Amino acid sequence: MKFVVLKILFASLFITSLVLTGVFLSISVLKDETIKTHLKLVQLYSSIFVDNLTKSIDTMNYLTDNLVVFLENEQNNEIINSKLSELLRNNLEIRSINILDGNDKVVYSSNELNNNLSINLDSFYPLPSYNNNVLRVGNTKEGRDFYDERDIEYSKNDLDINFFPILKELKVSNKKIKVLIAVNGDFLLNRYNNFLNIEHCYIDILKIDGTLLSSNDFREQQDKSMSKDLLNLIKEKISYSGIFDFKEEKTILSFNSTTNYPFVVIVRLNFDKTLQTWEKKSQPLLLTIFALLFLSIVLVLFWLYTYNKKVNKEFSLNKKFKILFEQSSFFALIINSNGKILEINNSFELAFFDKNLHNKNIWEYSCWQEKEKLWLENIIKNYSKNKKIQRELNILGLDGKQRVLEIVISSFEIDEHIEYVMIALDITLKKQREKELKNAHIVFANAHDGIVVTDENINIVNVNKAFEENTGYSLKEVLGKNPRILKSGIQDNDFYKNMWTQLNETGYWEGEITNKNKNEEFYIERIKINAVYNEEQKLTNYIAVFSDITLQKEQEKLLHEKEKLLFQQSKLSAMGEMIGNIAHQWRQPLSVISSSTSAIKLYEQEGIYSKEEIIEFIDVILNSTKYLSNTIDDFRNFYKEDSEKIDFDVELAINNSLNLIKTELVKQNIKVIFINEESFNICGIRNQFLQVMINILINAKDAFLDKDIINKAIFIDFYQDSQNNIIEIYDNAGGIDEKVIEHIFEPYFTTKHKSLGTGIGLYMSEEIITKQLKGEIIVSNKEFTYKYEKCKGAEFKIIIKKI
Repeated sequence: MKFVVLKILFASLFITSLVLTGVFLSISVLKDETIKTHLKLVQLYSSIFVDNLTKSIDTMNYLTDNLVVFLENEQNNEIINSKLSELLRNNLEIRSINILDGNDKVVYSSNELNNNLSINLDSFYPLPSYNNNVLRVGNTKEGRDFYDERDIEYSKNDLDINFFPILKELKVSNKKIKVLIAVNGDFLLNRYNNFLNIEHCYIDILKIDGTLLSSNDFREQQDKSMSKDLLNLIKEKISYSGIFDFKEEKTILSFNSTTNYPFVVIVRLNFDKTLQTWEKKSQPLLLTIFALLFLSIVLVLFWLYTYNKKVNKEFSLNKKFKILFEQSSFFALIINSNGKILEINNSFELAFFDKNLHNKNIWEYSCWQEKEKLWLENIIKNYSKNKKIQRELNILGLDGKQRVLEIVISSFEIDEHIEYVMIALDITLKKQREKELKNAHIVFANAHDGIVVTDENINIVNVNKAFEENTGYSLKEVLGKNPRILKSGIQDNDFYKNMWTQLNETGYWEGEITNKNKNEEFYIERIKINAVYNEEQKLTNYIAVFSDITLQKEQEKLLHEKEKLLFQQSKLSAMGEMIGNIAHQWRQPLSVISSSTSAIKLYEQEGIYSKEEIIEFIDVILNSTKYLSNTIDDFRNFYKEDSEKIDFDVELAINNSLNLIKTELVKQNIKVIFINEESFNICGIRNQFLQVMINILINAKDAFLDKDIINKAIFIDFYQDSQNNIIEIYDNAGGIDEKVIEHIFEPYFTTKHKSLGTGIGLYMSEEIITKQLKGEIIVSNKEFTYKYEKCKGAEFKIIIKKI
């Protein structure tokens, strides 16, 4: 029994020792894994935060460069200070923007209390050398705003440490100025804190010389200086991760240096507080084991239970890291020193990488172009420790679209081997917009038409070179002014009221305006105005594009006068023939009047005729005089000025034109034959249409001269189809020579003898048909049969669209 007891006791002690050994070993392993996990976490955080800090400083650096353009074009202090305040509102990470002159005195500032203050720049790093344009960083005291030249006093937490200055020297109009930006460290750190959401994690932003600029560690009596060991480490290495005694406090620490700027970002976790939860769980476990050795199995189960909770805790921590890795807005992957992908977030994988090809090296994937493949292979194989690489690469997505990625590659050390983190941001849209903006600027600067851009309050913000040439005003002279400085006063208020009504309702207006240039000279412009709205449909700008059409208007006026002259010449050229026609038409009625008056005279003298016969003679005289009067009316109506468009009957108009020349047609034995008499109305100036018909009929009549044709005829056919009114006039006079038919409508071109034609009749006919009646006139030679004989003649076809 005793032996059994001893055996059980020995077995229990052996089991207990095994359990205790296993417990202590497990606790040690868990502690090491916890430390490694947190170490990897701060490595990733420091890498991410230094990238974000670099981008923030890049934005501020770009902002200072853009100030050069603004300061060169603007000298008004109020506008400059207002512009700086506007920039301040749009950049929350900036506390104030100050412009210093050559004596380091504030001349412009977003904070008016800073104006005329002198700033001590002795602490700014790096010191100015041959490149004075480099970004420099000062101590926190120089980064604050000032009030009455006295330091602002803060609470004992010393919050002023979170404002630090950056300085850049620029050249504006051959003068050197300095731009001093007070960076709001609180804003940057609060953004990072919200991102971390981890207790006992501190972020420090330092100058490269070790001076603390900003921190979220606000513990009382904080020592702002860095230890010599940490400073030496910062000077020796670009990045570092490990367990470090930071100000007599054991710390899980990682730092990274910015590539282009003198900053270092440190991420710290308090070692003891980080492991405090784990220690609180392990101490009861140890006490329980020492108190209840004989309950080794219970202790083992309890240890397993505690271990399981710890594993869950570690899993939760890893899950947070996984969520950060997977759900971030950027693309991310981790690769080993051989180029194999170890981890890749979903956004990167789904966009560019085939899941079935994960065994390939990063540079072997088909998404890269050849030059990118060679570059990646060279970088990975020849990577220098603690080096940071940044570059833009072209990559082909799985959707077949080409994209541009901004890639940052950095390294960290895990279990004495190197792994690389590649973080990428898709900047395709940004590059496209930069290109579009560049192209738009080229078009704006080189357009032949004048362009004016105003803000929503109709104040000019930009004009192009063509505007300056057309108006005589430079951009500097019109900047901030209303375009009404060009107003001539010719258009009344109702004109502008209607213009703005349409512009406000439709966002667009087009028309002609007479304006006045700088030399008080009037000019006419054809202008198009567009309202511009942003994505929230808020009005932001008006853009006006105009062309100077003064010369064009003058030419149109001269052309109109020339056409009017030609039109009158065309009428006058037919006047002689018209008068001849009237003379022929008057012979018979005059002869009848003469005979009738002679009969009346004989009645009076001799009494030969009866009273009834005398009455008949008087009726004949009245009818003849009425005919003569109608003939005069037709002639007068043809030559009177008429500019009113009316609907008139085509058949009646054609008959009126025939009445004016029928004597000449009868004289030459020319018949006029109507094919169809489907009459219709057209809208236009009736006398102009009569002139066209007379010109064509006279040309047809003249075509028969000196030709031995027995059955002379002019055919007139007018009809309609589904869309057009059509009038065809043709003859059997033999047609027009094919060599000259294409010139028939040219001014002063004629195939007749000089005594018979001027060459303007058909030219004016085409002008009237095409410009006044908006139709078309076509000439061709036509072959047909008339009275069983084959005939050929010229055909004029007039086509006018239905109303």
